[in-house]
Amino acid sequence: MPFKSHLELRHRPGDARWEVIQPLLYCTRDGRPIRVPAGYLSDLASVPRIARRWVDTQAPTVRRPAVVHDYLYGDQAHRFTKREADRIFYEALLEEGTRPVVAWLMWQAVRLGGRGAWGKP
Repeated sequence: MPFKSHLELRHRPGDARWEVIQPLLYCTRDGRPIRVPAGYLSDLASVPRIARRWVDTQAPTVRRPAVVHDYLYGDQAHRFTKREADRIFYEALLEEGTRPVVAWLMWQAVRLGGRGAWGKP
């Protein structure tokens, strides 16, 4: 399993974001380590309201991949391309047990709709 740690989050009152309490460790399929530091803020999976009936952003199979993806998009844009970040998200969703059709839809959504968030903290 590529995730090397559990995800510990704390919801920030009055904020849509969640704070990572303990570092989240992940290793990509090609062996590159990713360490999301404690204190990092994530909004988890940003899913349009219309799609929420098919995608549960609070599902355990989505949370860790979403935090890693947020981190790659913002703080690690110098280290990974957008295409790589999206591929890592897709692979992590599958590894966590997300249904393949849901993982594919989420991957397509970030490929098409994630341009505005790419490279922004």
